[in-house]
This record gives sequence, structure tokens and C-alpha cells, in this order.
Amino acid sequence: MFSCYLKMERRQSTKKDGTESKTPRYVVTAQAGYFKPLQSIKNAQDEIVMYFQRNDKCNPNSTSETRLQCKGSINFSSVYLENLKIGETLIGHGEPPQSKELKGNKQNPFYDNRGDGYLFLIAPDYKTIEILIVQNSRYLIQGYARQLSAGQFDEALRVMRETAKHVID
Repeated sequence: MFSCYLKMERRQSTKKDGTESKTPRYVVTAQAGYFKPLQSIKNAQDEIVMYFQRNDKCNPNSTSETRLQCKGSINFSSVYLENLKIGETLIGHGEPPQSKELKGNKQNPFYDNRGDGYLFLIAPDYKTIEILIVQNSRYLIQGYARQLSAGQFDEALRVMRETAKHVID
């Protein structure tokens, strides 16, 4: 069902001037499965880091309120929240950027996977975000989000969490 699972934990980041950043920074701490484009967004410390940003600050034309941005100002995905939950955990969905090239004529590392879809599980306190990557599900991802909230993927989610390998602490 899911080709890849990522668990990201919020970490405080500081700007070059030494002040704390207001944009929430998340680091992948556990992973199960494989998603090739992730290799291209790792930083020098071999970490996957993403920033949870409000779109009104960086892309006022977006239909989603938030997005996850990674290394090189690459948009990982908009995060669409439609009031779906598992308990208090928020459920969102999204998809890779669709264009072949990004701003500045950068190649889009997600282009070959543009048909995939993402499910997001966001802790109520926003300290963790889990990402489930579903191959070739771009046009079905909203339905998968509803199924996730209805408990239809509980077993698959449990297996992904249990098999995830910690990549950093």
C-alpha cells in the first residue's frame, strides 16, 4: 500500500545571525520503505530537513494554507487539511510538484514521481509529522486520506511504524 514512511520531528533552528527561526523545522528521524527523490534533498549531514511554512508568506496564490519545503527551496508538497483526524491527529494530503523545472531552472527531483500522492499525519502539538507516500495515487489521494481517517489503513500504518529504522535521534 505505502511505498515509504517518514517520521519527522520538530527541531528548533537558528538563523545565521544567531536568532531563533520562527519557521518550524523538521528532521526525518525514522524511515521505512524507499522513495528515490529523497536522496536528492539530503543535506551535508545526510539528513532530510523540511520546513513547515504558511503559503500566505511565500505563495499567496496557493489553494492550501501550508506546505513542506526542503533543501534548495524545493517545495516537497502543499499540505491540504480538510478537517480529517484520527483522534486528535490531523490528516492531510498532497502531491509532488508537477513541473519539470523549478524556479531558477533547477531540475525537479520529484518529476519522475509526479503521479504519487502523500498522506500527512500531524500531531496536535505539531511536534511530529508523519508522511506516507502512495505510488501512483495523485488523483486518488483525497479518498485515501478519508480512508485513513476511517481506520481502513490502521494495520498498514502500524506495520510501517514498527518497521521504520531510526535514521537520527
